[in-house]
Amino acid sequence: MATDKDRHRAMFLAVLMILSIFAGTLAFSGSAVAASDPEVDGANITNTTVVETSNNTHSIELNSTINASNSTSIDYNLSLSDGGNNFDLSNADNSTIQVNDDQNISSITTSIDNTTDNFTATVTPDGNGLDDEQINLSFDLTGVVAPSVSSDEDYQVRFTVDNNTDGIIENSTQVDQITVQNTASGSPELVDVVHYQDTGDEGAGVELSFSEPVKIPSSSDVTLVDDDGNTVAATLNPAPSTGTLDGRYFLDTSGQVLTGDVEVDLTSDIEDADGNALVTGDTEDNVSVTVAPQTVQLNDDKTVYEGGNLAIVSSNTNVDVDTEGPNNFFFEGSTDTNSEVFVLNTSDRDLGEYNVSIDGSNIDNTQFTLRDLQLDIAADDTNVSTDDTIETDVSAVAGNRDIEATLLDSSDDEINTSSVTRLDGQGEADVDFTTATADDGSELDTGTYTVEVIDNATGVTVESSEITVSQADDEEANFATNVITEQRGDILEATVEMTETSEATLTFGSADDGVVANATVEDDDGDDEVTVYINTYRLDSSVSGDVFNVDSDSDDNVLAENLEDGTDDLVDAGDYDLEVQSGNQGVSTGQGVTDADDVATVTLEERSTDALRMWTGSSGELSPSDLEDVNDAIENGEITQSNDVAVGDLAVHQLEASGFEGALDARANEDVTSQFETLVRNGPINLTIEEASPGANQDASELNLSYGDNVTVIADGPNDTYFVVVDTSVVDFDAPRDEQLPSDDDTELETNFTVLQDDAGFDFTPDDEFDDDENAETFVEFTAEEPEASVDEPFNVSQADGQTVSGTTNIAPGTELRLRVRSQSGVSPSFLKTASPVVQSDGTFGATFDFSGQNIGDEYDIVVANTLLASDEEESGEVVEAVETATATPEPDTDTATAGPDTDTATPDEQDTATPDEQDTQTSMSTEEPTSTPTSTPGFGVIVALTALLAAALLAIRRD
Repeated sequence: MATDKDRHRAMFLAVLMILSIFAGTLAFSGSAVAASDPEVDGANITNTTVVETSNNTHSIELNSTINASNSTSIDYNLSLSDGGNNFDLSNADNSTIQVNDDQNISSITTSIDNTTDNFTATVTPDGNGLDDEQINLSFDLTGVVAPSVSSDEDYQVRFTVDNNTDGIIENSTQVDQITVQNTASGSPELVDVVHYQDTGDEGAGVELSFSEPVKIPSSSDVTLVDDDGNTVAATLNPAPSTGTLDGRYFLDTSGQVLTGDVEVDLTSDIEDADGNALVTGDTEDNVSVTVAPQTVQLNDDKTVYEGGNLAIVSSNTNVDVDTEGPNNFFFEGSTDTNSEVFVLNTSDRDLGEYNVSIDGSNIDNTQFTLRDLQLDIAADDTNVSTDDTIETDVSAVAGNRDIEATLLDSSDDEINTSSVTRLDGQGEADVDFTTATADDGSELDTGTYTVEVIDNATGVTVESSEITVSQADDEEANFATNVITEQRGDILEATVEMTETSEATLTFGSADDGVVANATVEDDDGDDEVTVYINTYRLDSSVSGDVFNVDSDSDDNVLAENLEDGTDDLVDAGDYDLEVQSGNQGVSTGQGVTDADDVATVTLEERSTDALRMWTGSSGELSPSDLEDVNDAIENGEITQSNDVAVGDLAVHQLEASGFEGALDARANEDVTSQFETLVRNGPINLTIEEASPGANQDASELNLSYGDNVTVIADGPNDTYFVVVDTSVVDFDAPRDEQLPSDDDTELETNFTVLQDDAGFDFTPDDEFDDDENAETFVEFTAEEPEASVDEPFNVSQADGQTVSGTTNIAPGTELRLRVRSQSGVSPSFLKTASPVVQSDGTFGATFDFSGQNIGDEYDIVVANTLLASDEEESGEVVEAVETATATPEPDTDTATAGPDTDTATPDEQDTATPDEQDTQTSMSTEEPTSTPTSTPGFGVIVALTALLAAALLAIRRD
């Protein structure tokens, strides 16, 4: 049964439970209400000190807590004057609002109410977030015009929060204040003018910052002037207006970065709010602009080159700028009240890394590395004349950069400026000034000049060393020699020396001579001379090709030429004038020398054939294609003079004949095989090789010469020498014999070089030596021999190292033979020794072998082989005991040093076959060792025997 005590206890517990539930409900309800009201957790605004009526930009940041679990919109209202209507926001604008985490934000809209001086940002959550979501809003409010004040005045900046956008303010927070400064009475002043490249929103242009807000009625009130005094097209921002007042204007140059001395011209129509015009000094003369081509902005990390102005740019005016760098460098500065740029001059600063704090930013977030651009300019020649070119080489450690060069006189006055030149990828460029036109189209005055070059991107400048300009001499052309002798048909050489000109005109001959040829040549390598070649063969009007030429590897040129009056055949022997005149005298239009500066006498002699000589060389080792190949082979003894040519070798004809250099074009070419063949086929020459002794009642058979196949012609044109190389390994006789040149017999051959008679239509035979119907013939005989080789005696060798096997051959020097010494059957151990001796210039060959490891009495075969030999040449020999020749000084005990046993082993026959030369060779080999080495009995030497005898004697004495 329940007692009263029990009932009271139950009642108390029930009441306690109800109260607990009620209290919990109230607590939960209270926390839900707290989360549903957005709050301003913190905010800040920049540019808190402005000048009255100035146009400003303010950066705003707001931290707030919202209930993002629903989609209720929230108005954040910004008032710059605590509910008043003081700031003019009629032209204000804001950039896109940035949210630190917008994943739970559905939308953000903005509006400006100028009547209440309010900026409103409406934030709408998407309902998927937390009930206490933290958000951060940041934005720029531009075009805010400060009110006019009679004295400095503070205005409170406040954020209010309207949840549900129903006009009811749930939260209000004062975040800062803006101080509006009263401008001093009197005329406004231009404080700073800076030209820089804003890498942000404004681009390249000129910032004009004034002491107070001013209005610029017209674009003509501001004129930008470049270094040359030319007006630079630029757009003023804010736009010109009679009503807008602003303390900062920006002249947009459309990306153009100016260098040098830049100025701005302002008119007195620029006034402040009270109608006061700019101070007189700003309007009477052009104002110099500070040029800062390099720019650093917030969060940059870039390379800056030492020597120019650096623009440190902010997005707001009147901000602090702190800079620290190497060697404890520190500078605490700021932009001006109406300026967004701070200028740091990098000249003479320490190289290295610099950190910058802009408007209170972390100083480690913005940095630049100051480096040396190493801009340099060097003049190619520091002494030039008034008709030369001032040539300079510009270099830097960074490529693909624009530079400009300025020619300065001794007073540093500008004479000329180059166009913008771009350094190549290697950081190099050439900048030139023509002295004849450098002074505004006129010739430079004589005197001293320098060239200054500026790097447009940095403003870094350097200056060259002094360049002296002297008066140029008169133009003139002369010959290096005034007497030139050559044979008609050859190519004559004349060197033209030029003074103060790079062109000269030449005229060969005259109307009285019946031949006139003109040319203009150019000195393009700057050595003040041109060597020109005149092909006298081509003075014949029926012959095609250039009369005038320069070396093929020369930089000089023949600009134009004409054969005004040509001959009917080869030019006659005689004296001719060769005239020269400076400059181009219109050769391309048929003109020539009109007023000669110099005249040379050219004597053309009769041509002649002076010699035809025979040489031989190896067809297997030589394949001459130019004169160097031939000369090297002669120098090395691989082509030797001989009238005996082994069949299969080269029959080299050395023809010395003047008058054909022009027809063969042998000055420009060394391999003239095809040209020589043309002259043989068409005249005026012929070359035949035929049997010298064909036999009674038989016609001589002629070799079939095929140019380019078995005949090559190499020219030494300046020396009138031609090497006609006939490969006898691939030459045969013409029909009817029609067979190869025999290699198993000797054939006497005769070469005939013929210059055809004048009656055949040519004019190459000397008139004083030959009749018109008489050919000029030159002969040489040689023998095409059967290739042979022989081995020198003795065929035996000694049982020693350094044994020479030698021989002789008629095969051409330079040919490589195959020499084998092979043991005969039954020799044990068998052996094979090989070598590849080369035939020497005297026809000998030889090789040295080591026979010290062979046995005395071993017999062998010596074999000499080559493809030209019809069969291998073989001889047999035997290894014999070495004959020792002692060269050491005899000791008193001569019995023990005798070489009797060695000499006893030589047979009489072997002694008989040894020649004095061989004896000398053996002696030479012996003297290579200081002492002789006697033959010994295995196991018992002389010392051992003497020791034994002495022991026996002592033993006998002891027994006695």
